[in-house]
Parts: sequence; structure tokens; C-alpha cells
Amino acid sequence: MLDDIIRSYLYTQYNDDENIQAFVDTYNTLAKEIFDWMKQANLPVFINGFNAGEQLKWIASGIYGVKPPVLISSKRQVFGPYNTAMFNQLPYNGKKVKNDSDQVVVSDDLFKRIMTWNYYKGDGFNFTIPWLKRRIIRFLTGIDGVDVANDQRWSVSVLFSDAGASISIIKGYRKLTNSALYNTFGFNTRTYQQDTNVLIKSTEYEYSSLFKQAFDSGLLHMPFYQPVSVTIIG
Repeated sequence: MLDDIIRSYLYTQYNDDENIQAFVDTYNTLAKEIFDWMKQANLPVFINGFNAGEQLKWIASGIYGVKPPVLISSKRQVFGPYNTAMFNQLPYNGKKVKNDSDQVVVSDDLFKRIMTWNYYKGDGFNFTIPWLKRRIIRFLTGIDGVDVANDQRWSVSVLFSDAGASISIIKGYRKLTNSALYNTFGFNTRTYQQDTNVLIKSTEYEYSSLFKQAFDSGLLHMPFYQPVSVTIIG
């Protein structure tokens, strides 16, 4: 990047005019200040603490050509089965389906995660299952879109079938608390091979539901055209 601007200058025939020379000097000073600000602003760098609020929207639109995304969450209610409707609300044996949807403009943090998903090139251009898992873990744990070390990807499962791709995110792990092992329980207190366990939820994947909403809303680009379903477990 250049260290200085190309300064404006007067033509020779106007060199003796102090007013015009003062105007040109002031113009060069302002242009240098704007140039220095643009160098420090790191406009193309949207991750981490750089660029937030209206400035983030400005550079996203001007440099990357994207607008702040909107998450769409839908909910379906079915009225008709027993105890789902008030008395005389529906005709006898009637059924009513109500679809509700909410639209929410995403936060700066989520906006940056979405942009990192769509524009990050550090994973290369050859699609593999680990390639996709790294991007998912980066979205879930990379605050403000930053890259993270994500060599451990056991909490994300990717399965391909004739129906498309299925992504499962496990938000915790099972811990065995009791079992039917010999001499570990009282007689006739447990059934054969009975185990007891608890689900310990992880706090690292709080963005799992937002990841699913972003995927369902078509905000996250994929390198293929197969349908993708996202499931949150835990």
C-alpha cells in the first residue's frame, strides 16, 4: 500500500496567487488525513473488533456487495386434535394449520460469522468432510468471525445420502452415572443391562440454533446444490 497520496499542485501561471495556493495546500492536507484514516481503518477487514454498526454495513455493501441479513424463523401450529383448541373454536372433526414467522436483523457478531463463512478462503477450494466441519466449528466458536483452531470436530456429524446432506451438531456428551455391572447395585433393583446417564451440555455451541436458522434462511453458501438439513442434538 502507498505511504502517501499523489499531491495536487498548481499550474505555473497560478503560482503567484496566494489564495489559490492556500486552497491547494488545504486540499492536500485533507486528502492526506482521509488517506491516513483509510489505512488505519482496515476497511476490508471485517472480523474481530474492526468495523461495527453502520460502518460494518457500509463496507459489507460497498466492498463485498452484501446487505445485513435477516433471519427468518417459522413455527407451525396445528389445531384439531384433542386439547389443542378451545370449545366451539373449530367445527366438529375440523382442522386448522397456522404458520407464524418472525424476521430479525442479525447482530454484528452473527453478521461477521456469516461473512466469514461465505468469504474465508483459508480452507482451500477442495471440498471434503473435514473442510465442511472446520467451517461449521469456525461459525459456532469464532467470535466476530475470527478463525479458530478446530482440529477436534467430533461434535459435528455430516452424512450424505440420496436425499441430500444432513448436518448434526451435538451440544453435549453423555456421562454414565450408573450401570448394571456385576456387584454395583442391589439385588432386583435394576433390569438386565440397564444404564443411567446424564447429558452434560456444552457452552461452546450457543450459536447452534442461529447456525440452523442461517442455513434454513439461505444465508450460508454451499459448494453444491444438494438440499442440506441441520439438526441440533442436546
